[in-house]
Amino acid sequence: MQVYLFMLGWVILFGILSQVTAKRVCVGQNLDGDMYESRANLFMALVTFAVIIFFAGARSNVADTSAYIKMFKDYPLFQNAHNIIFDSSAREPGFRLFSILIKTFISDNYTVWLSIIAVISGICVMIPLYKYSCNFGVSAFLFMASCQFTWMFNGMRQFLVAAIIFSCTGLILKNKPLLYILIVCVLATIHKSAFILIPMYFIAQGEPWNKRTLLFIGCIVLAMLFTSKFTSLLTDVVEQTDYAGSVNEFKDADDGTNPIRILVESIPVILAFIYRDKIKDKLTPIIKLSINMSLIASGLYIISKVASSGILLGRLPIYFSMYNLILLPWLLKNIFEKREKDLVYYIMIICYLIFFYYQLNVVAGKASYISEILKIKY
Repeated sequence: MQVYLFMLGWVILFGILSQVTAKRVCVGQNLDGDMYESRANLFMALVTFAVIIFFAGARSNVADTSAYIKMFKDYPLFQNAHNIIFDSSAREPGFRLFSILIKTFISDNYTVWLSIIAVISGICVMIPLYKYSCNFGVSAFLFMASCQFTWMFNGMRQFLVAAIIFSCTGLILKNKPLLYILIVCVLATIHKSAFILIPMYFIAQGEPWNKRTLLFIGCIVLAMLFTSKFTSLLTDVVEQTDYAGSVNEFKDADDGTNPIRILVESIPVILAFIYRDKIKDKLTPIIKLSINMSLIASGLYIISKVASSGILLGRLPIYFSMYNLILLPWLLKNIFEKREKDLVYYIMIICYLIFFYYQLNVVAGKASYISEILKIKY
């Protein structure tokens, strides 16, 4: 726990400094004229995320890391890997190829391999926050305090895909579906769940609360009404996916996503809906997209709870919930007046710190950190 507290303190400190050194830039126009927001300095953004990347890359036996390390050690070198790379019965050949290339041409040390993945994941999360967040410091704090950072320590393969596609946000804003879909198809060779991003690309387009998003809400309601049939469908599907082993092992104990997690991840879209009339003239393209993505994330979380499928569906919202890191700071900035804004910020910080403690000490059972290279075991 000490390592995670150190990481949180680092992110808070340098997140504040990144906001102090931020520049104001024009992000669009409304009826009142030009709209300005703060954008962080790139160097400060990198420093803020450096601590997460460092400890993610240096870990040894944290959560599912030991299984990944064993897998990496068992991989042959590239010249002997033809059968493994092109094994039609094995899943996600892209990740195998990526790992074997690192082992062959860079290093066979698993720490180097984990560090490369941590750098890619961390930078790909940082870039959209640096480019689009009106308060990078708050966004970085939310990434830590909401415990989304733990994906870099547990479930790194899916998060690698989620982070890369998050960094491709500009393709959605510029309406380049073909390139976006091509990237998704490539990433699906790393984790097949990435295919969900293709239909969601079209749902997330356009104004918040449009017909497509309302149709998605309707699908959520139907899934809740026909839970048993929906769960049976999931059971049939999951047997053909990469989650099969995990689901079969833990299905008796799986009661879906934690309701507290659902509430925390749904707060931004709830605020956006309640204050939709107040913010409608201030919306920028990235905020419109973030509202729709947040709605998708909340919907998937709700369905995962209703279907008691935290292992399967409960992992899918990470592709969309990272947009909350952009959305929530913007909502706090644009909804509340100065006096109440300060109070809301204090309440937010306290609540997220409580959630941080709850996730790592209660849900995760006193999360530990182990690093052989750093000789750390907490």
